[in-house]
Formats: sequence, C-alpha cells, structure tokens
Amino acid sequence: MFNQLDKPQAGETIAIMKTNHGEIKIRLFPEIVGLAAENFIELAKQGKYDGAPFHRVISDFMIQGGDFTNRNGTGGHAAKGPGSTIGDKYDPRLSHHRGAVAWAKTSMPHSIGSQFYIVHGTNVYFLDHPEDGGPSEGYTVFGQVYEGIEVVDAIASVKTDRRDCPYEDVLIESVKIETV
Repeated sequence: MFNQLDKPQAGETIAIMKTNHGEIKIRLFPEIVGLAAENFIELAKQGKYDGAPFHRVISDFMIQGGDFTNRNGTGGHAAKGPGSTIGDKYDPRLSHHRGAVAWAKTSMPHSIGSQFYIVHGTNVYFLDHPEDGGPSEGYTVFGQVYEGIEVVDAIASVKTDRRDCPYEDVLIESVKIETV
C-alpha cells in the first residue's frame, strides 16, 4: 500500500538537491501524477535549477524556489521551453505533509511553470485540492522530502524582509535525478 511518507522503494525516482545550506533528498511521484513530476525531472536534467534561489521563505509554512529566469518569483517556465506551462494533477494519496514538494502557480488553470515549494509547516492541508474543487483549487504535490528536512528547517529560519525574501541568497546549487 502506498504511503507518501515512506522512504523511496526500489525503482522509484528521487532528486538530490544540493543547496548552499545542505542536501535535500526528495522522493518523486511520476507514477502517480505523471507530467507534474516529469516536468520537475526534466527541468532538473536540463540544469535549470542550478543556481536558482529560494526567493520566498516563510517559516512554519514553506520555502519557494525555482525561478531560474528572473530569480524573484516572477519568472521560469515548464520543461518544454519559454512560455510553456502545465496543468494541475491531483491524487488523493498525496497531501501537504511537512516536507511535501508541490508546484507554485497562479489562480489560472494550467499555470505551473518551474517554481515549486517545500512545505515547512505542519498544518497546511488547506493547500490540498478539495475533492469538489475546480482545476485552479489547491496545489499539486509531486514529491516528498525523505532526507534533509533539517536543511529545510535551516532555510526556513533565514532572515527575510517584509516580502519574505531572504536577505542573503539561499541557492539551489544542483538537482540530480536518480533511480533507487
């Protein structure tokens, strides 16, 4: 039986994210959410996240990054190239647990590009898709931190300005995709 919080199983895809605060290992779920996870995998393989910042940090909520074009939360795009986006994919087996990795988006349908967040808080289930919600309700979970949550904690504790932007750069140095 599938459990989002389990360690990766043989044959599953993981991401090893090196940051300037340490390493985060993420179990990815392409077999459950398809393109939603594949988009992250392809962007990582293209090297798009290398050097991108976590531009928005809110302790007890989430850390957000992945804007490799503008580096401030206003840019990025899906793996298919400039201007491309993908749509949400919801699965009831995936939820916004602490350490969940999910896509940031606008309120418009099919607005997922490259920006993602990692849940830091423990009570953010309001971000899940409601069972009766439309395509723009809720956020798509596509991964789960299984090692390195202390790095997420360290990033979540950096000093930020009133726009939740870290005073000092918090950088993704690289993201490597592997099969367990």
